[in-house]
Amino acid sequence: MPFSFFSHTGDIGLTLTARSLDELFADAAVALTETMTDHGLVAIRQSTAVELRSAAVDLLLVDWLNDLVFRFDTEGLLVARARVAVVREGGEWTVRGSVEGECLDPARHPIKVLVKAATYHALEASRAADGWRATVVLDV
Repeated sequence: MPFSFFSHTGDIGLTLTARSLDELFADAAVALTETMTDHGLVAIRQSTAVELRSAAVDLLLVDWLNDLVFRFDTEGLLVARARVAVVREGGEWTVRGSVEGECLDPARHPIKVLVKAATYHALEASRAADGWRATVVLDV
């Protein structure tokens, strides 16, 4: 499994490992959905373009997750799959691509917990021998 959860003083910690940054960010989107509901129940019914920039890759990961939390809060969007490219351009990191999923249907998507935001506490994203690793704490 490309991600795992750990307890963190009333919050939820997320550990991710992936062969590439693209996979890491895509897996983070799926992990966020799995935090809130059963990811396996989310169908692909719509696609939304996404593009974000940040000065550092770890900060971009927080921005990415918070953008998805915002989309859930405002549109009810649950992500089934993300297709993204993460690149360094002119001193900035960029994630661009699309998220695919559907709007929350309480009859089919029982809520486990609502995520308020991804935080900077214990934040880490770095290269590893086999790809990339990241740790993010989600405020619930």
